[in-house]
Amino acid sequence: MSKSFIFVSCGQYTPSEKSLGRNITSMVKSVTGLDAFFAEEVQDLDGLDTNILAHLRDCAGFITVMHPRGKIIRPDGSQHIRASVWIEQEIAIATYIKRVEKRNLPVIAFIHESVGREGIRDLLHLNPIEFADEMDVLAALPERLKAWGTLEATGIIPQIKATLPIRHQDGHEIRQLTYSVINNTDSRINQISGTLRIPAGILKHWSSAYALDEEPSNDPAYRIFRFDERNIRPIQPQSNGHVTTFEYCIRCAINDTGEVEHLGGLFVSERKVELTIWVNNRKYQTSRTMKELSLEAGGN
Repeated sequence: MSKSFIFVSCGQYTPSEKSLGRNITSMVKSVTGLDAFFAEEVQDLDGLDTNILAHLRDCAGFITVMHPRGKIIRPDGSQHIRASVWIEQEIAIATYIKRVEKRNLPVIAFIHESVGREGIRDLLHLNPIEFADEMDVLAALPERLKAWGTLEATGIIPQIKATLPIRHQDGHEIRQLTYSVINNTDSRINQISGTLRIPAGILKHWSSAYALDEEPSNDPAYRIFRFDERNIRPIQPQSNGHVTTFEYCIRCAINDTGEVEHLGGLFVSERKVELTIWVNNRKYQTSRTMKELSLEAGGN
């Protein structure tokens, strides 16, 4: 995910819990316009590393729902209802982000009326909203989400943007693709490496060489360029670092498909533009279709 998104930490043990997580995800999107991440059934080590931890690190907001997971009897004979261990772990990671990394991470928390306090939650002021039925969560959430529409993504975010036609050349509309890296951290990025993957057809209007290093592509429909700190300047904290800009031509890309205009246009609209970067041994990636880029620029 390259745009701002909300991490949804909700139980996945029962069908109703999974349904609640999906409904919260849909509500986040409809109320705030932000994306949402709900790691349904991702509970293996690879999934934890590549999905849950990465998305917790980069999320702009955190929603948690604590369901009961059974009764325990303590050594003193008292009884206690626990929440999901997975949910408790995600709350602990979110706490680390807020307390240790000093990042702003707004939280909305719901807790079943039967679940007791324990672990790191004893040290927090989550002010969770109690619920008896899962419909209570969906009823209370929209009002609390309204303020989240302006949240911005955190961390390091690769970004690709396109323009509407900026000029005409040889009867063709010429547009621009801009690749950049948003640094929403408090650290300067001095070392970076990355690759661009771009449809070959949109560059057919010219035969120019490019400032970035080109490497062989195993797909003739795409060209691949590589860059590192030799090509771009250090990116200051809380700033946008420019990587490169390409001029491109949709008409040439359609002609390159060898198809009739309508069919060629459909092929080109679904071709993807990708930006992948590595900073501090972490990988960040975004991918947009030509159609998505055009719509975001205000085209059709």
